[in-house]
Amino acid sequence: MNYIAVDWGTSNFRALSVRDGVVVKAVQDSCGVGKCQKAELPGILQRQMRRLEEAYDERLPVLLCGMIGSNIGLADAGYLEMPLSFSQLLGKGRALPGILPNPLTLRPGICDRRVHEICRGEEMQLAGALTQSDASLFAAVGTHSKWLRVDRARQAVTGMQTIMTGELYHLLLNHAVVGKGLPEQVHSAAAFQSGVETAVTVVRDRAELVTELFRCRGRYILDALAKEAAASWLSGLLMGYEILRGDPGGNETVCFIGSEALLPHYRQACEILHRRYQLLAAESATLAGFNEVFRHGE
Repeated sequence: MNYIAVDWGTSNFRALSVRDGVVVKAVQDSCGVGKCQKAELPGILQRQMRRLEEAYDERLPVLLCGMIGSNIGLADAGYLEMPLSFSQLLGKGRALPGILPNPLTLRPGICDRRVHEICRGEEMQLAGALTQSDASLFAAVGTHSKWLRVDRARQAVTGMQTIMTGELYHLLLNHAVVGKGLPEQVHSAAAFQSGVETAVTVVRDRAELVTELFRCRGRYILDALAKEAAASWLSGLLMGYEILRGDPGGNETVCFIGSEALLPHYRQACEILHRRYQLLAAESATLAGFNEVFRHGE
């Protein structure tokens, strides 16, 4: 399995040159699709390929996934619809000639029209995670956490739910009155736990999350929460709420896929909530997913 994989999202670009299923060189940049003009994208891809230097070969197939396959990317590769077989999940997608000398393929996203859910990029993480975990419920966590349900017996992806934990956290701290005037934040395990416990109360009592979000400000203004720990409390509230809503039954193991910086917080939240979990690094899952795509096509 020799190829070049490109994970090109809204904010970031990452290319992996892979030989025999192992990354021999990686390059990354902040030139996400959302930051660039559409007409600039072919040139950016060409320049990034050159950054791979000796690890670039014009004969290698190049596979792109993420927002680069959306209506703001190189071309709209569409969406594969749920329920979706594992075999369909591993399809290479749409050929895109004329940009590189390499065979270039643009992967589609996945969607569930029944509930108006869409996903690009995390489906590659899921493809890899299926080989590394026997779970039936996966959570690709981050800006827009994707909770993905699979049916192992039917070998199919059967459901999806997006929970905007990361983006909501960023917006509240940086663009809302909740975060105005706060000092530099310091992680507090106690404040994080308090936030998770508040999420339990919100869900149990069917209270309003939007009300509790504003009460973050009320807590530190009224000296019930240290101002420098507001971010930790808010993080606990949002992550706790996500887990409780993503797995409302709480009776199965959830495989969390995410960054090394983020996964320890989900571990802490799960332990506070007494939930079973597995942790899988997003980079590992993505590489395994690309390998499965190429293995499937052989």
